[in-house]
Amino acid sequence: DALTNYMSALGYPNTEEGSNFDKYWPASLHVVGKDILRFHAVYWPAFLMAADLPLPKRIFAHGWWTKDGEKISKSLGNVIDPVDLVETYGVDPTRFFLMSEGIFGNDGD
Repeated sequence: DALTNYMSALGYPNTEEGSNFDKYWPASLHVVGKDILRFHAVYWPAFLMAADLPLPKRIFAHGWWTKDGEKISKSLGNVIDPVDLVETYGVDPTRFFLMSEGIFGNDGD
């Protein structure tokens, strides 16, 4: 399952001192999209508790980037290429726009 990739990417089940799992687990902040919050805030902690592994210290769900009120999606074909934004407006204006229009936790249009 996709959730177990978090652990296997760190070399689990190798939990020896000095291993990547030892250094980086548990996450101090687990950031997920709001549409998958249930899986990461309910099921994932249950799996970890069943395996007697420490839980992430905090979970935060971010909103979606939207365009004209619709979630940006490859399948809808309304994707905005950030490289194009940077080439057109520059790095700092693009960063400013993304940070000012995308209040953390809410959707940004």
